[in-house]
This record gives sequence, C-alpha cells and structure tokens, in this order.
Amino acid sequence: MGMFKPLFPSLGLAVSILLTACTVGPDYRLPNPTLPDRWVEQPKAAEQSQQDLSRWWLGFNDARLNGLIERALLGNLDVQMAQSRLQAARAQITVAESQRWPSVNASSAFQRQRISPNALLGALGSIRGGSSSSGLLSTIGPIGKPFNLFQAGFDSSWELDLFGGLRRQEEAATAQAEASEESLRDLRVSLTAEVARQYLELAALHRQLTVAQERLTDAHALERLVTASFQEGLATDVELRQAKTARETVESAIAPLEAQIKSSHHALALLLGLEPGALDRLLARAVDIPEPPKIQPGLPADLLRRRPDIRQAERQVAAASASIGAAVAELFPKLSLTGVAGLQSQDLSNFTSLSSGFYGVGPRLSLPIFAAGRLLANIDVQEAGHREALAGYQKTVLTALKEVEDGLAQAKGEQERLQALDVAEQESRKAFQGATAYYQEGETDLAQVLAKRRDWHDARDRLTQSRLARATAHVALYKALGGGW
Repeated sequence: MGMFKPLFPSLGLAVSILLTACTVGPDYRLPNPTLPDRWVEQPKAAEQSQQDLSRWWLGFNDARLNGLIERALLGNLDVQMAQSRLQAARAQITVAESQRWPSVNASSAFQRQRISPNALLGALGSIRGGSSSSGLLSTIGPIGKPFNLFQAGFDSSWELDLFGGLRRQEEAATAQAEASEESLRDLRVSLTAEVARQYLELAALHRQLTVAQERLTDAHALERLVTASFQEGLATDVELRQAKTARETVESAIAPLEAQIKSSHHALALLLGLEPGALDRLLARAVDIPEPPKIQPGLPADLLRRRPDIRQAERQVAAASASIGAAVAELFPKLSLTGVAGLQSQDLSNFTSLSSGFYGVGPRLSLPIFAAGRLLANIDVQEAGHREALAGYQKTVLTALKEVEDGLAQAKGEQERLQALDVAEQESRKAFQGATAYYQEGETDLAQVLAKRRDWHDARDRLTQSRLARATAHVALYKALGGGW
C-alpha cells in the first residue's frame, strides 16, 4: 500500500483538473427561424435597405410631438420601473458569479456553559481506573462546573465547479439580464408609439372641434337667414323650427369634443409621468394632423435585429437552455474546500496567545444518492421550460411578421381611402355652396340646404378620421418594425 500513497494525490489532482473543464447540459444554439425574402405588401417605391428607425417620429416634422416623446422617455414611470428591474437582473449576475469564488466569514462568540459529567461519561463510555479517568477528564476541562469560553476566527468554503453547474447558473443569469434589457427597449418602442398615437388623436379631436364650431357658425347664419325670410313671409314656421333644431343639434356636439380633448391631455400627461392638467397650456393650441413620412420597411430578416421583443424572447431561450445544464449538474458530485482557523480560550488573559489557536482544513465531497426523483424531475421541468421558451420565440417572430404585413396593408389602404375622401369632401363642399345659393334665390327649399350642409361636414369628419387612420397606421408600422430605441 505504501507504494500507492504518492500516486493518489497526483491522480486526484489530474481528475480534478479534467473535471473542472467539464460543463454538463446542452450548449446553446441560436434559433434560426425561417423568414420570407420580401414583404408581401412591400411598397413599390420603397427601398430594400432598412432606414434609421431609432427616432422615427422626427419624420412627422412636428416639434411639439418631438418634445413630448423625448420627455416621455425620461419621465415615464413604466420606463423607470423597467430600469429598476434591469438593475436587479444585472445584480443577479454578480450573485451567480460570486458562487464560483471562495466565501470567507468572520465570527466571534462568548458562551457561559457547563459540561455535564453524566453526558460526557456516557459519550466516552465507561472508563475504569481512577487515574485514567481523572487524567482524561482533567484534559477536557472543568467538568460539572460553569466556565467561560471565548472564541473568534474565520471559516471559508470554496465549491469547485467540477461539472459546470455554477457556470450554467451564471449563463442563465446573464441571459435573463439581457432579456430584461430588451424588455426595457420594447417598452420604449411601445411608449413612443403610444405618445404619438395619443398626440395624433388629439390633433384629430381639435380638427373635429374646429369643424363643429364652423358647423355652429353656419347653423347660426342659416338660422338668421331663415328668420329673416320668415319675417318677410318667404319661409314657413316649419323651416324656422328646422333651422333652430339643426343649430341646437350642432351645438350639443361641442361639449363632448371638449371633454375628449381634456381626457387626451390627461392621458399624455400620464405617459410623461406628470399630473393631470400639467400639459393643458402646452397642448391648448390646435394643430393639424401631421403628414407621416414615407415607409422603408427593409427586409424581413431585419426584424431579428430590430425588434426588442424578438431579442428578448431569444435571450429567454438562452436562459432556459442554461438552466437545463444547471439542473443536470445537480446529479454529479460536489467538491468543496473548507477551512476554519481562530482563537479559543476560557480566559481572556491568554486569548491572544499562540496556544489558544485552532484550525482545520480539508476537502468535502457530496454525492446525491437518493432524492425521491426530485433531481430528475427538475431536469424535466427545465427542459419543458426550454421548449416553451423556444415556442414563444417562434410565435414572437410570426407575430412580428404579421404586424408588419398588417401595417403595410393598412397604410396602403388608408392612403387610397384618403385620396378618395379628399375628392368627396371637395364635391360635398361645392354641393353645399350651390344649394345655399339656390336657396337664397328661392330655387330650392331649406331641407335641401340642411342636407347638403350635413353631407359636407360629414365628409370633412370622414376626411379627418382618414387622415388620423393613415397617420396612426404609420405609427403602428414603425412600432412593428421595432423603431424607437
């Protein structure tokens, strides 16, 4: 046996070095989804290259919109919450990394204790012979009498990552932190789109209010005209009542529009992290719906780089893959190096002397033998989580493709609809002007004038709604393309 003693330390060292380089569990492979070569609804005049979408809202050429979005990115409370979650996720990386390093703790204690002779003798067994018994007990300490015990020292522990379980935990924590960062970017994308949408709706409400006020002005003018005609005997009582009813109907639509404008102010203030009413003065001036910029959607493959939610889903797949390795490593032995050193004495007078010192050092090996299926079941749990994350990634990619195609189709359809409604509004305006002239000459009745006026203002409202729909379709498309970060 003596000849093998020098062999065991070197053999153990070689095995330890070999196992330290081992990392169990599957190595992560980046998903490779199938993507089309081009968009089905690709605009004919659009370039294939991806435009810079980081600040897409500048293309609307609206300084007030630009300022609102910039303030929202700084003050939005959801963004601040996401930033805190990102900080926590990054801190978890440090927590995971720290497990691969030794831990050292300092401790001190004082005890007033008494050792029972019966318990001690029972533990040592029956010792016969007075001299032997008294000699042994005297070396142990004051048996049966209270005494003080002072102790201070250090203890350390270092788990050697033989099978890469700790490395896999670190990989999972890093991937989760990167997923949190992509979640923050995705929130910014949604925030910029929501601020733009609310602003566009506010501009449309201001336009509708302007049309309603013009309707009311026309209704007052028509009522005065009918009243004058009635006094001259050229209009009937029924026509006079029709004119008053039409004016009151138009007047009743103004208050709800003003209330909706205030609600839009409040919604924008919330997005900016402000109290209701903080933006009333800034948003009091009405503006027309800004003209959206041209779309350059680029290629479908650009979504994998641009869309934060796709990048987030991919990082979640990576985290789930690393978690499988961490679970598999629990099946294998764990080797730790432990040590303890310090001072221990019954009297403070000699507490710091060399004779009060104690120490202990050595390896500790643990191997799971029976866990009632817990370790294997945990591997199954992590593998199922990986499959779920992979399916979620694939769904996110397909959803992104759908959203872009929907946005391209809607933007194209709203552009064509807007052109048709623009022509219809011009024709309705001409028809109303002609009916008014005929009525003043007595060639038509009031009902025709009211009908033509109603048709014209309805056409103006439809035109406003179409301009809003076209602008919001562009906003949705920019969001689908991942613009805003």
